[in-house]
Amino acid sequence: MDPTNGTTVFPTNGTNGYEVARPRSDWINRRTGENTNGNFSQMHYARQGLVTEEMEHVARREKLSPEQVRDEVARGRMIIPANINHPELEPMCIGVASLCKINANIGNSAVSSNIDEELKKLHTAVHYGADTVMDLSTGGDIHQIREAILRHSPVPIGTVPIYEAISRVKRVEDLNAKVMLEVIEEQAAQGVDYMTIHAGVLIHGIPPQTEFSLRVL
Repeated sequence: MDPTNGTTVFPTNGTNGYEVARPRSDWINRRTGENTNGNFSQMHYARQGLVTEEMEHVARREKLSPEQVRDEVARGRMIIPANINHPELEPMCIGVASLCKINANIGNSAVSSNIDEELKKLHTAVHYGADTVMDLSTGGDIHQIREAILRHSPVPIGTVPIYEAISRVKRVEDLNAKVMLEVIEEQAAQGVDYMTIHAGVLIHGIPPQTEFSLRVL
């Protein structure tokens, strides 16, 4: 608490000369010191009957009770995308009982790679009300760009791992599960809060007796 004006002062990361608030740093530090099984997901705590600080924060934003948020998360009807490696994030939720949310897509291309430009896009998206942002970068130093975005983002950051996985192989045919899982693990360790995983099933892999319907999205 700042004694001069009564406002809450959060730890900052000082990335690139900017003082970016880290409102979850104390919560995360305490939790990592207490948790010995390595599962820090909000669902893990909700299913233990615990209300985390993130759940309390979400409850205030959504005008719900903390217990309702906890129960919805435990049932899998609400998610709080909040990676412990993204302390700059201000918790929010997506779920049946919550308000509708808006996502914004940003990211560079193979012919244009500029961190400052991506940070401007991030600022614009957040300024105009995006609840979440996806980094869809496909070229240049994808890892460095994503790091800058995460360190400056108060909203959850999502990715499409296959974009980076493709950039690591010479041919599409060379893409395999090992490369894909390496990318997913690295992005999660970096602080990515949610991911779109592209996966498909070949029709000849489905047992002929299985009843199913195909739907074009």
